[in-house]
Amino acid sequence: MQKIIIIGPAHPLRGGLASFNERMAVEFQHANYSVEIYSFSLQYPSLLFPGKSQFSSEPAPKNLLIHAVINSINPINWIKIGKEICKKNPDLVIFRYWIPFMAPCFGIISKMIIIAML
Repeated sequence: MQKIIIIGPAHPLRGGLASFNERMAVEFQHANYSVEIYSFSLQYPSLLFPGKSQFSSEPAPKNLLIHAVINSINPINWIKIGKEICKKNPDLVIFRYWIPFMAPCFGIISKMIIIAML
């Protein structure tokens, strides 16, 4: 079974992109792919978040493996996550990029995956 990793918001974060990533993961599962989502433990510092809460009060989606481990402002975390993902030997990694703030985080994670796979 081929393995897909989606990197972007998912439960416990709320919002359209989190919902979309979860739905995309479910569709990949229905097509017989193994799917994991790597989401954020900290998506935005509170200074940059315009709303009341980044988190959903809804229950977690069933049958989805979601790792809420990415810290968007901690470069050491990005290196660790990149290495962790590479050890899983995914066939496909999908980055769900939506604002420039995420570019350094996603750039380092992707570079760690590429370097480790060479």
